[in-house]
Amino acid sequence: MHIRTLALTNFRNYVSLNLSCDPTANLFLGINGQGKTNILESIYYLCVARSCREALDKELINFDADFFKINGEGISAVGRDIEFEIRYTRYAGKKVHINQQPQRSLSELYGLLAAVVMAPDDRQLVQGSPSFRRRFLDIAISQSNPMYLSTLQDYRRVVRQRNEGLRRLQSQSGGVSDLVVWDTHLISLGSRIMKKRDEVIEQFKEEAQRLHSIISDNNESLEITYTPSFKYESVSQLENNFQDALERSEREERARGITVIGPHRDDLTLSMDGVPLQSFGSQGQHKTAATALKLAEAQFLWKQLETPPLLLLDDIFAELDAGRTARLIELLPTFGQVFITAAKESDFGAYGNKFQRFRVQAGTVTPFG
Repeated sequence: MHIRTLALTNFRNYVSLNLSCDPTANLFLGINGQGKTNILESIYYLCVARSCREALDKELINFDADFFKINGEGISAVGRDIEFEIRYTRYAGKKVHINQQPQRSLSELYGLLAAVVMAPDDRQLVQGSPSFRRRFLDIAISQSNPMYLSTLQDYRRVVRQRNEGLRRLQSQSGGVSDLVVWDTHLISLGSRIMKKRDEVIEQFKEEAQRLHSIISDNNESLEITYTPSFKYESVSQLENNFQDALERSEREERARGITVIGPHRDDLTLSMDGVPLQSFGSQGQHKTAATALKLAEAQFLWKQLETPPLLLLDDIFAELDAGRTARLIELLPTFGQVFITAAKESDFGAYGNKFQRFRVQAGTVTPFG
């Protein structure tokens, strides 16, 4: 898959932008604050209809405008020509068109294009709360499996409704029977999510370890472990163990008025040479581990979709030493279409001339002569 053209209207600091993209490597150069990251954000938005920076849609509209629009044309995951248009207005919300046809659901986008973003904030995959790691895993799976996204959305609704039931019990305005109904849905949907996460993490492990070894020049060993909110003996026993865990947590849940058991409380444990990275490790080690995870995500999507996803690298080389940067750049041609931002071309050494280069300044993008 790849994008041939990208057009932005009133998106972030771009009043109007029309861009022809190289099918392999695109490099955007410019000092901070000129709009480099906004280009990557728009490409990601075209794939999943959400900001990679967790921004609200209304925050993406150019100052003084009342809408933004993103258009893209290229080759889909199944090798067909495809056109996308996503328009958001302050009062009418978000509309998606694929090949000029309106879509009833945003999930129709998933699987047509896929993208992996690598950015300085990726260190939160190591240093941040479990929610960062859950989001990473859920986005990776959803881009290759729209049914997982649907199950996840249903599960989140059940958790919200079950929490309301727990709060009603606290005020004695609800009955235990209401909670039993939500327990059934919680266990059914939650078990499906956990089984898929378990399966995917097993696929991630080996690839992330391999890539981490390459980037660190075989000096460090990365380990990834799925850490669910309760222990289960086997996948076949998951639902029974889920039920048991809910029963054990009943007093705590009623006291707190929230659901404390389920995949919304899961985590990934990252270790290096047996030592938990969340508590130890240098900034460079954290960044290398996060980079290996993101590249493993790209490999996972490649395997699931049978074509490499778009790879969006936002100013990540500034935080890696020269050796790790060189080894990472050498890996890039093995992936698909790549979009990279950087403040200066010297970050790439002799590799810079292998990319189609663009200069970005104050919302204007011009190809190098």
